[in-house]
Amino acid sequence: MSDVSLSALEPSPDPMAAETDQAEGIAATSRSPLQLAVRRFLHHRAAVAGSVVLLVISLAVLLAPWIAPYTETQAVGDPRSDYIFLHPQSAYWFGTDSIARDMYSLILWGGRISLFIGIAVALSSSIIGTLIGAFAGFKGGKADDFLMRWTDLFLAFPLLVALLVIRQLPAKQAWARTAFGATTSIRLTITLLVIVSWMPTARIVRGQVLSLKEKEFIEAGRALGASNWRLISRHLIPNCIGPIIVAATFTVAAAIITESTLSFFGFGVQPPHVSWGNLLAGSKAYVGQGKWWLVVFPSLALLFTILSINFIGDGLRDALDPKQAKERA
Repeated sequence: MSDVSLSALEPSPDPMAAETDQAEGIAATSRSPLQLAVRRFLHHRAAVAGSVVLLVISLAVLLAPWIAPYTETQAVGDPRSDYIFLHPQSAYWFGTDSIARDMYSLILWGGRISLFIGIAVALSSSIIGTLIGAFAGFKGGKADDFLMRWTDLFLAFPLLVALLVIRQLPAKQAWARTAFGATTSIRLTITLLVIVSWMPTARIVRGQVLSLKEKEFIEAGRALGASNWRLISRHLIPNCIGPIIVAATFTVAAAIITESTLSFFGFGVQPPHVSWGNLLAGSKAYVGQGKWWLVVFPSLALLFTILSINFIGDGLRDALDPKQAKERA
């Protein structure tokens, strides 16, 4: 059979189908970068699951004044009676502690402080790190070297070791022990964590700015007479917002872990305030006595919160940086 007859037998292309495919292609390419990022994030199953879990935890701790049966200082009964160290039961879901406080209520109230510290540290350190990194990357030269050496110095600063040394100071250095010892406040805890948390964001933003400042749109801005501050605030930092958001997400998790570690060693949030860290610190004396609920439930709250935040960070990184997602795939 000839080629002509074969071609005659082939079905002719459907013009309606071609128009439909073209319309779908136009619709796919007309999505905004934000819509594409949201779509990629929703395809990240772990990130979506983490978002749901974190949303439930956040709503629970925010609604603590209405859903917690007791306040953070209120006992369920006389601490000298049988109300201490009650096992988890229908009346007290997570049991009670050594002074007859309801552990379920304490975890809700403690979550408010732990999440507040994590978010406050992430926001503050992101702002500081972004400004330092953007200025260092944009100016370059000696300013860049000076700021990056200070960044390296803070990266090498051993916070926990320094606090342990300060705690062992003699009584005449009472100012240091008062500032960093048993009277550590929430505000001071946030300040300490911000001091040691802004450096990764500064390094990320500096690297982004170093590559962006050589782009054509920055040269066009300079040609139009834009000031350095306008170039940094209106063009460079907005183009770094993706990595900044991802770094801030991981900073929340790191701040919650660090606060819990400080509280466990006697620093951080102190009674009568409650955080997940000092709940664990208060339960370490009863680990070998069968009081498992004092350790398990605060640990699970920390575990689910940190895992959820890390999954969300992974999803945001893949959504905002599709090249990196393809490389990992």
